Amino acid sequence: MPALAPQPRHALLPDLERSRAVLVACDDDAVRVPEFQPAARTAQLAEALASARTGMAFHPGSVAVVTSWQHPAEVFDAVRRAAEEASDVLLFHYAGSGLRHREFALTRTVPGSDNSIPLRAVADIVRDSPAARQVVLLDCEHFEDASSYFTRDPVPDGSSTPHTLSLLGKQPSMYFASGDDRIPAGDEFTDTLAEALRSGVEDGPEALDLVALRNAIEGRWAQLRYYVENEYIGAPDTLNLVGGRDVALGVNVAFGPDGDRGRRPFYLDAGVVDLMERWWD
Repeated sequence: MPALAPQPRHALLPDLERSRAVLVACDDDAVRVPEFQPAARTAQLAEALASARTGMAFHPGSVAVVTSWQHPAEVFDAVRRAAEEASDVLLFHYAGSGLRHREFALTRTVPGSDNSIPLRAVADIVRDSPAARQVVLLDCEHFEDASSYFTRDPVPDGSSTPHTLSLLGKQPSMYFASGDDRIPAGDEFTDTLAEALRSGVEDGPEALDLVALRNAIEGRWAQLRYYVENEYIGAPDTLNLVGGRDVALGVNVAFGPDGDRGRRPFYLDAGVVDLMERWWD
């Protein structure tokens, strides 16, 4: 019996040989539970992006996770290496809150120089990459500032980049009190994205582009707020999205009649519901 021909890779998925991903996290010293830290959530997303079960958007050897860095130069080196090597998809993910995040995303190391803001310098490296498709995922406080570094206007001579940039993300909107500070909690983008990739999206497309993922995540948050009956839980948040139809971050394990029926429903995370209800009670 002849061997079955390998299934063609979906065109929206990154090319495994020519794509790179860099995931960076700034942990918050106010968060005492390690699994709630940006680094832990970032590790979950890295695993989902490189999982064979979800289509292996990126080869495991092409995913760099930078979570214990001591100086921005370590981040610059990882992003620069990926930007130089990627010719198809370059993905940059950033999650952060707290003092270290503010130092990385807002503080000028040279007064008056925008380019001396570390995250702004990272954005310049990403924008200068020859990658045909650039994806930026941001899960951080001061989202508007962070996203503007990647989506600023074309250069003054009127020329525009030939590359395609997609950006998806938000800043936290739900917080727990911690002394004089606040800790983001309950509706983080990174771990929700990872769960969408792992569990699939009911009635979603075969390949999960950023538009499909955005819609699924917003739907999940709407379900979460429905099940947490409390006046402090408002309407579902909206994810900011630029582009998003040109690249997929995984195949949909729930797609079609042969979809994975053994997965847990994506729309509801009972553990988060219990956490929120216990906190507000």
